[in-house]
Amino acid sequence: MEHTDAYVDILVTSLRKKVTLLEKIENVITEQERELKKPDPDIDRLDEIEKQIGELLQEVEQAEDGFESVYSRVKQPMEEQKEQYKVQIQEMQGYIRKITDKTVKIKAQEVRNQQYMKLFFENKKREIRQFRSGNRSVARYSQHTANSAMGQSYFLNKKK
Repeated sequence: MEHTDAYVDILVTSLRKKVTLLEKIENVITEQERELKKPDPDIDRLDEIEKQIGELLQEVEQAEDGFESVYSRVKQPMEEQKEQYKVQIQEMQGYIRKITDKTVKIKAQEVRNQQYMKLFFENKKREIRQFRSGNRSVARYSQHTANSAMGQSYFLNKKK
């Protein structure tokens, strides 16, 4: 293949881009963790963060697909000419190690954030139950006072 050098450069660039995207995801997930640790997290902000993570993950998938597509074209020539592409192969291996490390770190952060999210929802459920219980108590009190004899006198005048 006459364009193997260009394809190999594209592979390196693709892996570099994936590392950058994973760093962005890492930062956004850290931001999500900070928001979830707040006493009263902003639900709209959490939703916005989830959208950012989704968009970044989509970009990572596209970079992965592009890498695989290009790699399938140059796999054989690279294997046949390992010495010629030794530097690029080592650089790609370094990026792949970074990608693996960042992926593991991100997954660990996601697990922690899921726990924080679970606590957040449990607290919200508890608040809702307390609110409903309070509403029922108010309704019972209102019903009780409405049914009682408000207009009647409790004291009778025995003198006539």
